[in-house]
Amino acid sequence: MRHPAVLADLRARIARIEVAHAGHEIIPFGVESLDARLPAGGIATGALHEVAGSSQLADDASATIFLAGILARTAGPVFWCLRWRDLFAPALHLAGLHPDRVTYVETGSDAHVLLAMEECLRHAGLAGVVGEVTKYSSTASKRLQLAAETSGGPRRSSYSHEKA
Repeated sequence: MRHPAVLADLRARIARIEVAHAGHEIIPFGVESLDARLPAGGIATGALHEVAGSSQLADDASATIFLAGILARTAGPVFWCLRWRDLFAPALHLAGLHPDRVTYVETGSDAHVLLAMEECLRHAGLAGVVGEVTKYSSTASKRLQLAAETSGGPRRSSYSHEKA
């Protein structure tokens, strides 16, 4: 006989243990219905997270503001890596992310965005690194995750914002 509630509870407890042992902090959203569905009750620092909009401009903007809102609740500088200057920076401030905390890295190509992200992720003390790319390989994803995990900082967050 299966007990879905018991299995779900067990999975959630295991996920919390894994995150706790990884030594990373958790950033909760503060919305119980959302936090209850996430491992450890929020977004783990020191990890790669993907936030993807759709082909609709409004969805893309929503993803950007979502990321800015998360990063606004952290301490330290943020590196925002993108191909070209197409970000409406004042909107980040409206989401709570002060402009003095953000350094923009304009690279010209997805490949260079990924390289910039990896380099930024290797430095401790950053609140987060955002990379706007149209697509990336599983190898690139693994490299970014390893860079985020091994930076040595207690509050390491990385975000991949996929633009369609």
